[in-house]
Amino acid sequence: MSRSSADAVFESTVHANENDLLRYFQRRLPNNADAADAFGELLLIAWKLRRRVPSDPTGARMWLFATARNVLRDSRRTLARRSAAVDRLKSYIHTLAAPAWDDSAMEVRDALNRLPEDDAELIRLTYWEGLRSHEVAEVLRINPSTVRSRLSRAKDQLRAALGDPESDREEHISVRTASV
Repeated sequence: MSRSSADAVFESTVHANENDLLRYFQRRLPNNADAADAFGELLLIAWKLRRRVPSDPTGARMWLFATARNVLRDSRRTLARRSAAVDRLKSYIHTLAAPAWDDSAMEVRDALNRLPEDDAELIRLTYWEGLRSHEVAEVLRINPSTVRSRLSRAKDQLRAALGDPESDREEHISVRTASV
C-alpha cells in the first residue's frame, strides 16, 4: 500500500470514528474544553503512530479507543495536578492579608491607569514590586539607562495625573503606592 493511500485509509478511519471518540472524552472529562483538548491530543498521537493502526476497520477502531484511553489517563493526571496546584494557591492566597485600598491608593491606581501602559508598568515594577532599574530593564528587555530616563518621565506624568505637578518628592509616590 502506498504512503498516500495508507494516509487516506487512516484519515477515513479517523473520520468514521471521530464523533464516537469525541463523545468518549466528553462523557469522561469535566467539561467540553478538556474533552476537545484530549481529542486533539488523540488525533496528534494517532497521526504520529498511523503506521501502527491496524488495516481492518474494527481493529483500527479498537486501536483508536485504546489510544484514547491512554490519552484520557494522561489528561486526568494533568487535570489532577492542575487542580492540586490551584487548591494550594487558593489556600495560600487566603492566608495573605488583602491590600489596603484607601482613598489615596485608589487615587494612585486611577492615575496609573491614565498613564501609557509602558510608563505605568515602569512605576509598578519599581515601586510596587521593589525592583531596581537594572532588574526592571531585564524584565522589560530594555537598557537600564532607558529605564531610568523613562522612569523619570513616568514619575512626572504620574505627579501631573495626581494633580501635584510641582512636587518632585519621590517618597510621595512610593508612600502612596506602597499599600496598593
